[in-house]
Amino acid sequence: MRRLLSGLVHFASGFFGAVGRGWNAFFFTPADPTSLGVIRVGVGVLVFWSMLVYGLDLRDFFGSQGWAEADTVRYFDYHAPNLGYQGRHPYAWSFWYWVPDGLLWPVWALCMVVLALYTVGLWSRVTAVLAWVIVVSTVRRVPVSLFGFDQMTSTWTLYLAVCGASGRAVSIDRFLARYREARAAVARRRQDGRWLLAPGAPAPSVAANLGLRLIQLHLVLIYGVAGFAKLQGAAWWNGTAIWGTIAAGEFRLFDLTWLAAYPLILNVLTHGGLLFEILYPFLIWNRWARPVLLFLALVLHVGIGLTLGLAEFGVAMLLGNVAFVSGPWLRSLVTGLSQPWGRVLYDGACPRCRASMALIGAADPDQVIAPVDLTAVNVTAIHPALTKEACLQAMHVVRADGRILIGYDALVALGRWCPLYFPLALLGSLPGVTIVGRRAYNAIAASRPRDVPCTDDVCGLHSPVAVSAKHAAAAAESERARP
Repeated sequence: MRRLLSGLVHFASGFFGAVGRGWNAFFFTPADPTSLGVIRVGVGVLVFWSMLVYGLDLRDFFGSQGWAEADTVRYFDYHAPNLGYQGRHPYAWSFWYWVPDGLLWPVWALCMVVLALYTVGLWSRVTAVLAWVIVVSTVRRVPVSLFGFDQMTSTWTLYLAVCGASGRAVSIDRFLARYREARAAVARRRQDGRWLLAPGAPAPSVAANLGLRLIQLHLVLIYGVAGFAKLQGAAWWNGTAIWGTIAAGEFRLFDLTWLAAYPLILNVLTHGGLLFEILYPFLIWNRWARPVLLFLALVLHVGIGLTLGLAEFGVAMLLGNVAFVSGPWLRSLVTGLSQPWGRVLYDGACPRCRASMALIGAADPDQVIAPVDLTAVNVTAIHPALTKEACLQAMHVVRADGRILIGYDALVALGRWCPLYFPLALLGSLPGVTIVGRRAYNAIAASRPRDVPCTDDVCGLHSPVAVSAKHAAAAAESERARP
């Protein structure tokens, strides 16, 4: 008996210990925040666009004389269950309830600014919470326009706000942090004129993993519940459910009724979609099955968008699927597999040049650019065709193949190598822009300021604290020199 009890205790201890370790590994293992950053950008674009559309008929949606005025909406919030409707919650809230007609446009404009900041990732921790408040308030205030798109965006913004890690990648916050690091690196360059910045990949964090897990679990629940609920419908069993959707003319963008002549195709589409939704919650966790399921999700939602016109809902669902995509793989889509490389020679005695190199370094996450301060090295050692006088007149980039790019052309090449500046580099490569850009670069380079070397104690500007310290040191030295 004692052996039996001890065996049960040992089993229970091992079982719950394994559950606890699995729980901690699942929710609290640091994860790459790149996927969250991509989701934030996509969701931000969707909610910004949605709020922009509301602005086309702002008074009709939110005004006191609109399609659903505030008192009526609140009445249904509080009394809908008693009226036979499925109410949302008696404690439903929305700041739009208290916005008078005279302030609709200013409040709407403020919402647009917040959503724009949220999308680009500026002050992302604060704007993530504010974006969620805006989305939920809008959904509560305008139930006449509520559909799956609003439910998904309000859910994703909630999880992004809770984790607080969506701004750690693909954001202006991240770029500014890298820029500050680059400025410090430029200031403490080595004796050989070079300086290095920490790798650009964002640091994994528990907060990022928590946000990804919340989105993943919610997405699994959506697909699973949708799939098993469809099993209650006879049309999904006999393979005709897709036909009912295609034949309905309310949402369709294309006339696909010709598929009625091919019932086998309709059966395959019906049963294939049902099988995908049922298997998704179980197979998406397998790393071998995951790419296949993500591809099928893309096909499914693109098909729904094209046949039913639910493009916004499809994009929102696909953004949720990004939570299952590897962050390093997403970054490789931008940087590519074969990386360019080159050394850029800049004037370390020019404040404007140092700031420019910090901007380039901040946007170079894979460190394909090696900056070199030409005032601290012999430039001919880098390339025999270089001269210090020429390098002081314009920026020089020495490519890995030995080619030398000068001035504006060098700047455009650096922009092509940095994912953030790639669109600007493409614009700067246009024929007419190139002519103007070269002239502007030459004018700016000719008038750029340079540090004046200090050769005595008079030219330096010292703070009062530094001067006092210097005088105190001199007085102490004089005191020690007395006999």
